[in-house]
Order: sequence, then structure tokens, then C-alpha cells
Amino acid sequence: MVELLVTLAITVFGFAALLASNKVLSGGTASAGRAQEASTIGVQTLESLRARRVQDLTTELTGSPISTPPFSRPSYATVAGRSGVTYTVDVDVAEVSPTLWRLRTTVGWTDDDTGAPRALPLELVRSIREEL
Repeated sequence: MVELLVTLAITVFGFAALLASNKVLSGGTASAGRAQEASTIGVQTLESLRARRVQDLTTELTGSPISTPPFSRPSYATVAGRSGVTYTVDVDVAEVSPTLWRLRTTVGWTDDDTGAPRALPLELVRSIREEL
């Protein structure tokens, strides 16, 4: 009878450990999925901005077609993702050289598991010469 109780206790602890590891693994998978979704949103935003003419880009971000960097647009976009996660996109533009601008998007969201804010910055360098 004692052997049966010891076996039962070991089995219960084993199952508890398996459940805990399953929860950690599923949380990590969900977190990685949210980061991947943030990356996709950031890349799409960067590519959309890169494809615009310089005057259209500056007008959209600042309201003036003749603005010059540096300028930024916090809360440029808010995107509803899968599972009800809301992503916010901030845009910053800086001058690298007289003909090159650095476009940076920072995609932010709140982690569902921990409630911690997360941010993913992405950037590219763009020529301001339209003929390229």
C-alpha cells in the first residue's frame, strides 16, 4: 500500500511538472507569434513609406510637403492583430546624408502573458532622389 502511495505521489509531481512546462512552452510560442506579427506590420509600413514620393511622404508624416528631417510621427498607425492584440506604429525620419534618409518604424504592443510592453524597431535607408 505504501509503495502504491509513493508511486501515486511521484506520478502527480511528474504530471504537475509536465503541465508547467507545457504552459511555459505555449506562452513562448504565443510571444514569438506576436513578435513575428509585429515584424510583418513594421516591414509593411516601411515598404509603404519607402514607395511614396518624398513630397507625399513628408506631407503624410508632417502635414507639409517641404519638411526636412528630423521629424517623427508617434502613433502613425494602430493595427489590430490576431487574438485581439493591438499594435501601435511610430515613425521617425532622420537625415543620413544630403540625399539619404533613414526611416524607422517602432512597432509596440503589450505582452498578454506578462503585461509587459514590447517594442520592435525596424529601419531602412532611402534615397530622396526620385529618379532612382
